[in-house]
Amino acid sequence: MKRSLQEVVELVVFGLIALLIGTGVLWLGGWVLGLVGLLFKFVAGLIWWLLRFIVPVAIVAGLIYFLVRVLQGDRSPAPAVAPAPAATPPAPTAPASAPAEATADAEATEDTGDGATDTGPDEADDDPTHG
Repeated sequence: MKRSLQEVVELVVFGLIALLIGTGVLWLGGWVLGLVGLLFKFVAGLIWWLLRFIVPVAIVAGLIYFLVRVLQGDRSPAPAVAPAPAATPPAPTAPASAPAEATADAEATEDTGDGATDTGPDEADDDPTHG
């Protein structure tokens, strides 16, 4: 396929623009990774500084704890034994008449058949929201 001079120049120019954009992206990526590296160096230095301080303090604290236990004679507390439960009387049972009273109460209530309960006129009169 024969390309005209204009098409060849356009392809070369577009190729150079693509190389320029790719180089810019790589340069920007390098800067970003460099800043991330600085951040990681800072965090690593902070952790190293903390460890340089915490590890000796932890060693000294462990030695003091060990010495105190040795000087106290290693008096570990005896395992706690639960006292024997006191004899308690059995729980009282409900009287046998309770179910009979419940059925008597159920028979005494009036069912209107529509699912609503009858409140009666005296309860409605006591309600202060009805005026």
